[in-house]
Amino acid sequence: MKMKLTYTLALMTLSLVIISCGEDDPEPLQSEVQAVLLAGEKGSSKSWKVTDINYQEGTDPIQNFAFDPCFLDNIYTFRNNDAQDYEATEGATKCDSIDPTIIESGVWTFTTDGKMIIVLPDNLTYSYNILFAFLTYPATVVELTDTSLKIRMNLVDDGINAVYNITFVKN
Repeated sequence: MKMKLTYTLALMTLSLVIISCGEDDPEPLQSEVQAVLLAGEKGSSKSWKVTDINYQEGTDPIQNFAFDPCFLDNIYTFRNNDAQDYEATEGATKCDSIDPTIIESGVWTFTTDGKMIIVLPDNLTYSYNILFAFLTYPATVVELTDTSLKIRMNLVDDGINAVYNITFVKN
């Protein structure tokens, strides 16, 4: 009987050791890590400005977009909330005095692996300053740090492949 009790206690102890050796804190999904870099911790937001956009059509040389200062001071704010929403606002300078302050807004998400971002505008103005309304395609995340975001979009129009590279810096 004593041997049976010792064996049972040893088996229970071993079971508890095995159960307690499991992971306490599972690794977050890469999309969650990317969300924090883009928009801050849950309940926070971060703002960004475009510093460069270039594109290449087919095998043509890469072209840089020439922007008015009124576009380059626009602010893109991404929120890490349940809706994962964003809005773009005019910066200090409006390109057209009749443009509203908020020029576009919508929602964003990362793929589970964090390698692609999808930004879907749902409230647009008729300003020429809107960015994501023209580029409503999933974008490859080339780089995302606490202070820099680089994305690449591949578009096909009339059989011609165009690649757009957009660089943001934290505002």
